[in-house]
Amino acid sequence: MLSLALVPFIVSLLISALSIPVIIRVANLKNLTDEPDEGRKLHKIITPTLGGVAIFAGALVSFSAVYDLHGFNDLRFITPALIILFFAGIKDDLLVLAPGKKLAVQVGCAALITYLGNLRITSLWGIMALQEIPFWFGVLITVFLIIALINAFNLIDGINGLAGTLGLLASLSFGAWFALNNFGSLTILSFSLAGALVGFLIYNYNRAKIFMGDTGSMAVGFIIAIIAIRFIEANRVNLDALRYPIVNAPAVAFAVLAIPIFDMIRVFLLRLSQKRSPFSADRNHIHHYFVDNGFSHAKSTGILFWINVSCIIIALPLTQFRSAWGVITVFAYLSGLCWLACRHFRSRKKSKSSLT
Repeated sequence: MLSLALVPFIVSLLISALSIPVIIRVANLKNLTDEPDEGRKLHKIITPTLGGVAIFAGALVSFSAVYDLHGFNDLRFITPALIILFFAGIKDDLLVLAPGKKLAVQVGCAALITYLGNLRITSLWGIMALQEIPFWFGVLITVFLIIALINAFNLIDGINGLAGTLGLLASLSFGAWFALNNFGSLTILSFSLAGALVGFLIYNYNRAKIFMGDTGSMAVGFIIAIIAIRFIEANRVNLDALRYPIVNAPAVAFAVLAIPIFDMIRVFLLRLSQKRSPFSADRNHIHHYFVDNGFSHAKSTGILFWINVSCIIIALPLTQFRSAWGVITVFAYLSGLCWLACRHFRSRKKSKSSLT
């Protein structure tokens, strides 16, 4: 498993890191950039938005090469689905794609990998007292989860390094488990994405020279959705054959993806409570609160990264209990932290206003 992890990681890292300077030059020459404004955008200078091209190229080329070399065939529908998402993301980054059309593309890609790629949730793990579920219901849930994670990473991509760092944490976490339990194709996929994200973060983490754009965030969310669902199903179907089984895999998967999922749910509920579309743009994301209260992009990303790591640590003792309590515990922990942070920021603003 070591070669299945290191080779795709190094290949995708090199492709991503070496291609980004070229992409930056072309984007600047052709004015394929994102200009700052006084609204919800946080960057101060004109910045290329085509970093997702490097992530896509690094992950897909590395995965396809190593995957075909070892003769796997259980993930063959990832490539066509990713290519479709890539072109939709490129159009959105350059010309703006209507939200309805973007959602339709996401649904089509999710349905392709779910139905033809045999990627499907087969159990609710005791949630609402349900275990086995019908085929059609499993397909609907799986398509919903894939679309949700695509949009979760799209929404969390608001400050330098955040989406890439959280995507790297997820791909390495799932990839390490797949490697330890001898899942060859999923190990290749996870570490191909991880290497591509490392190559991208070199140019995005601090004083970003390029953004991943929708091209990158949709590809990252799509791949992570696949490996998260495979992780959950592997711990249900093959539990006795695993070297390191995790009985409550949904809780661990949620913990690994805690910040993107929590932020998406929180923002959608907030928008609905204000009688607005859940897809309308605003500055109510968690990272906006940190930046608006004086934290740099790097510090905000670091804080949210370590909070996500703490969610994984909290979930690990609950891995052997097959129930929804792991998910509930992590969600309650994040809700408490969010409430404390908002209260702290409000008190700081009051103290500053009283001083002035």
